[in-house]
Amino acid sequence: MPDFLKIVALGALLALSSKPLLASDQGAAAPAAFDCWEPERIFKQCAAMGPDGRPRLKRSYLARLRYDRDGLASVLLMGGPDTRESQWFYVRRGVIPVPVESMDNGPDYFEDGLARSRVGGKIGYIDRKLNLVIPAEYDGAYPFKDGVAVVCTACTIAGEGEHSWYEGGQWGRIDRKGRVVSPFRPWEKGKRLEFD
Repeated sequence: MPDFLKIVALGALLALSSKPLLASDQGAAAPAAFDCWEPERIFKQCAAMGPDGRPRLKRSYLARLRYDRDGLASVLLMGGPDTRESQWFYVRRGVIPVPVESMDNGPDYFEDGLARSRVGGKIGYIDRKLNLVIPAEYDGAYPFKDGVAVVCTACTIAGEGEHSWYEGGQWGRIDRKGRVVSPFRPWEKGKRLEFD
């Protein structure tokens, strides 16, 4: 197959795979079901695992969400493959829910228009349209502040729950376009990282 046709075929596959899918309110049971938590109650089996391993909210649940002025809602999904786990997601009508890091017992805030999102075990940043605008290539990342974010590679999470932090690895700062603005350097235990 000529290279041009391979590129066209790959583009068509990508376009088809990026169409938003929703869990059906009826029909065959999905391999994993999720419950949705809201402050006033828990909604049982509000979502199911999609064929790509990402959760899909049921239409009946999507209709009851409280969307902000930008068309976003947040939901805490509990259960799924590991019933001990829970994960915050941002939701926009017509878009597959996007996982986000936790912050202050809720979904990560949009700071400087960006929020942290874990994809494939790495952290990147999404915008308010839920587009991954800074690729998920960091093992640790903090929210943006004044146009920059501190990120690390080869670092690990320490502590538990809300009181956790990253240790080890290489640390640097990036701007809102993902460009490195402070060179990465090794973390040293007991020393505060200072950036130029």
